Amino acid sequence: MYTLILLVHVSLAVMIVMVVLMQVGKGSGMGAAFGGSSESFFGSTGPSNFLEKATIVAGILFIVTSIILAVLSGESRRSVLFNQALPGQTSTMPAQKPGLPVSPPAGRK
Repeated sequence: MYTLILLVHVSLAVMIVMVVLMQVGKGSGMGAAFGGSSESFFGSTGPSNFLEKATIVAGILFIVTSIILAVLSGESRRSVLFNQALPGQTSTMPAQKPGLPVSPPAGRK
C-alpha cells in the first residue's frame, strides 16, 4: 500500500513539473520567440484553461498523497518506538560498565 501511494506521489511530482513547464508565461509564449502563434498548438482558446486545471488537480492530489504518506509513515514508527520496550532495559538510569574503577568525587581525596 505504501509503495503504491509512493509511486503515485512521485508520478504526480513529475506530472506537475511537466505541466508547469508547458504553460505559457504572461504576455508572450514560446511561439512569439520563434515567430509563430503561441496558441496554435491547443487551438484558438489556448492552453491556459486545460493546463491550469491540470495543475490544480495534480497539486491537490500531490498534497493528499503527501498527507497519506505522512500518516502511514507515522503509524509504522509509532508502533516500533513507543509500544515496545528495548530488550534488557528495565531502568532509566545508565548502568556502569563492569571493570572500570569508580573515581572519587571532585574535591575529596
